[in-house]
Amino acid sequence: MPADWQLPPGVSRSLWEFAADRVLAETEDQHLGQTPLLEFDHRLVSEWFDTPGRLIDLGCGTGRSLELFARRGFACTGVDLSQPSLVVAGRRLAEAGLAATLLRGNLCELMALPDGQFDYALLLFGTLGMVTGGDSRRRVLTEAHRLLVPGGRLALHVHSLWPHLFLPAGRGWLLRDLAKRLVGSAAAGDTHRDYRGIPRIYHHVFSRRELHALLRNAGFTVTREIPLAPLPNFTPIWPPGTQPADKPNPPAPQSLTQTGLFRHLRCTGWLVEVRRG
Repeated sequence: MPADWQLPPGVSRSLWEFAADRVLAETEDQHLGQTPLLEFDHRLVSEWFDTPGRLIDLGCGTGRSLELFARRGFACTGVDLSQPSLVVAGRRLAEAGLAATLLRGNLCELMALPDGQFDYALLLFGTLGMVTGGDSRRRVLTEAHRLLVPGGRLALHVHSLWPHLFLPAGRGWLLRDLAKRLVGSAAAGDTHRDYRGIPRIYHHVFSRRELHALLRNAGFTVTREIPLAPLPNFTPIWPPGTQPADKPNPPAPQSLTQTGLFRHLRCTGWLVEVRRG
């Protein structure tokens, strides 16, 4: 186990432990099951990315998205910090008779990949929020921009800070977080939760203004934005001491698009498509 100063940029100790755990990787698909949000993300992004091309999945995990797009004729590359997850992804693809390039790497440090190599990029399932530190998150988006051809498109999914407003256990955290944002604290939006036996997994939650500023500064133009509605029995990313007992995943609804007045305040996050200029 590396010392803290030896951890790669943007990688917390808890994320390093999670990424190195073979059992967690082997059981990740079973744990997630038919999670409605994953299904919804895949359905929408499949509609957005409708013409086969070269695609890179940043934080590909066990290869769910790679399999989806490889079946449709995309030339796929997956990058992940977790070697055990890449092993599972390789097995998944082989069993399906599909192929993709799988690379172990830190999303902040993709210099080995040449500029303008991909038509599409994915950064789904809250992956950007797992990157520790604002500078590192900016670097991930800068790298994604560099890897895309001019006019190339990136789909990303991030979690919102606002669900805490509607849950008594989260309101105290939200008030403290808003105070941090007012004074420009680098820790604003940072949360920790226990996940699958790993204590204090880091996750950053976003405001819409913050997200749009990050994308704009990285050179992207927002072309589509879907505010995501809460699932039944939804549990947000929780600060310490406020996480309720786990609940089973509900059946997948036809749509998870949040609509109506104040939809960006009532949503749990955003699924966004952006284009490189």
